Amino acid sequence: MSTQGIRDFRPELHYTPKTGWINDPNGLIFAQGKYHLFAQYGPEPHWGDLHWSHAVSGDLLHWEHLSPALAPDEMGMMFSGSAILDQENASGLGEEGRPPILLFYTAHGDHEQQCLAYSLDGVNFTKYPGNPIIPNTEIQDFRDPKVFPNPIKGGWTMALAVGDHVEFYASSDLLHWEKTGDFGPQGNYSEGVWECPDLFPLEVEGKTLWVLLVSMGPNPVNHGARTQYFTGTFDGDTFRCDGRFTQAEFIDAGFDNYAGVTFANLDRQVLVGWAANPVYAGNLPTGEFCCQHTLPRELSLVNTETGGIRLAQKPAAQAFGPGVPGSALPGEVFQLTVTGKGACTVTLSNEDGEAFRFGVDEANRAFADRTQAGAQDFDGEFAADWSSRTAEPRFYQGEWTMELVFDHSVCELFVDNGTRTFTQLVYPNKPYTHVEAGAGAEVLVHGLK
Repeated sequence: MSTQGIRDFRPELHYTPKTGWINDPNGLIFAQGKYHLFAQYGPEPHWGDLHWSHAVSGDLLHWEHLSPALAPDEMGMMFSGSAILDQENASGLGEEGRPPILLFYTAHGDHEQQCLAYSLDGVNFTKYPGNPIIPNTEIQDFRDPKVFPNPIKGGWTMALAVGDHVEFYASSDLLHWEKTGDFGPQGNYSEGVWECPDLFPLEVEGKTLWVLLVSMGPNPVNHGARTQYFTGTFDGDTFRCDGRFTQAEFIDAGFDNYAGVTFANLDRQVLVGWAANPVYAGNLPTGEFCCQHTLPRELSLVNTETGGIRLAQKPAAQAFGPGVPGSALPGEVFQLTVTGKGACTVTLSNEDGEAFRFGVDEANRAFADRTQAGAQDFDGEFAADWSSRTAEPRFYQGEWTMELVFDHSVCELFVDNGTRTFTQLVYPNKPYTHVEAGAGAEVLVHGLK
């Protein structure tokens, strides 16, 4: 379908910039009673001149835009990173009773180097005069520091993406860092550059496993960029994979969830991803803004029926009311809960005959299909088979449940309690008004609270 006369596709529940461009979520942290979300941000609706945007929320659903926290300087553009609350003032950058929020970021210039900025009020940030805290003059891809407290040896650990592997660094003062280990490139599914690492523990059946996230850049083997996860152990110095997966495992079976990282300073693991794919993100038909983030998702590990231990995801905040049976859709923001058994296709459609489909196929694979969902002429890769229709095996036999969150142009599908997820962008020329499910399936429609 054509994008001629395209309409407003801005989501309501998904974070977007007022104008301009966003990509990777950065510096996710709960501090001073608010959720802080920073992001790669460009003032124009295309990649470039990257700052860190800044927004805050009390509920993970409604975001207040603040002024950009970081702007390009003589060291380069502001690439991705993380945030921590220096509660004990280990850095010496705080004041009595006012612990600083520290932002760790990559300065992207002739070389990528790791830098630091700090704030006492959570709004105004000052770049550390001793930057870079980890210099680099040799390595081309050396970026995206994720800093977290080390529960084993004390102090702090930094995970850093370096070409085709992750390096780990340790510090007691958050200013001076020493390398302690590395992981990779074993387990990589392709030759894509590693980006945006994250490492955190999750419990499953009374045992603690560490989960390493690594986002793999676009490559000819797998087409678009994706985020892979590994499980294993962390000894305080480095991560070791337990090798439980026989093939690469991704956090999303769709291609519109990339560069996801988790919030700091929470008692649960909550992830936000970039809801787009860098292969075609610059051509999305959204006008004055470009791109959005996923809904925040709470992560867990689950011992599944047929797949062993797997990562599971669910929305971290509930935006919808009780579901009611029906086929009419209540506007352009809604949730569907669909239950069934065996092969089944669920179809969202509009009066122009455009249709987004999802369900379970005859091979017991969950699938999402946007091949007829709306406009695709703005980019050939967006329309390509590899990104338009994806399917992955379920980890359960028999009955299934699917929850779809639809928000204007973003589809987030959670299958079997989130043990499979699909994130896809769609651009129907008119709103979907009707849902239909195959025989035997039951559909509940949820409107906003």
